[in-house]
Amino acid sequence: MKNTFDYLYIYFSENYLTHERTKKECTLIEQLCSLEKGDHVLDIGCGHGRISNELAHRGYRVTGIDWSQNALDLAILNARKSNLDICYKNKNFLDTLWREKFDCALSWYTSFGYSNDEICKLQLSKIYDSLKKGGRFLIDHINRDRCLKYLPASSVLEREGNFMIDHFDYNPVQGTLHVRRQFIKDGELSETPYNIRLLTFTEIKEWMLRAGFKNIEGHNNKGQPFSVDSERMILTGVK
Repeated sequence: MKNTFDYLYIYFSENYLTHERTKKECTLIEQLCSLEKGDHVLDIGCGHGRISNELAHRGYRVTGIDWSQNALDLAILNARKSNLDICYKNKNFLDTLWREKFDCALSWYTSFGYSNDEICKLQLSKIYDSLKKGGRFLIDHINRDRCLKYLPASSVLEREGNFMIDHFDYNPVQGTLHVRRQFIKDGELSETPYNIRLLTFTEIKEWMLRAGFKNIEGHNNKGQPFSVDSERMILTGVK
């Protein structure tokens, strides 16, 4: 699992996770979370710091956590190049002991749902505990209904004659999408399969309510009300 979103994924994702897109997404995060300059933001599953670094550049205090050291190394390198002061940690979020520390917590771009349901619920409880009273949580996830409507058997992403190929198989009993990811880079083939829960809006909302969150709202990736045809499913809640 750690290798699934490691340096090869980062290499290919640069095709579509552009700096312009990152800036637009951070503006949306600012709006949905009502961020104020100096707020302390926790970026869970921060990867190579795409969102964390941009938020820090905008004047927020940022802590990023991820299980991929390779991705974090790139995040730290880019932060140093821009003279950004960001706390990056390589660890499992469930092993943290943060309580009432952050003004906002993010789970951005499908960084949730890779464990079983009980662990996912525990993660939400830990996120709740890590927030100050009145703190906001934002989770950005796949819109399951739209995803299944248009789910292909496979997808191919090409860059400089190299390929990232995903083969999809959805299990409706488990509500899980099985992805067999193949990389062909410089003529070498590698494979990193992974599973992710495709959760409905009502499932995530119920889990957030059980964790203690209130005022839960749904949005699309443009900040408009969530609908069955939304490209992304974004939920916000308040502690």
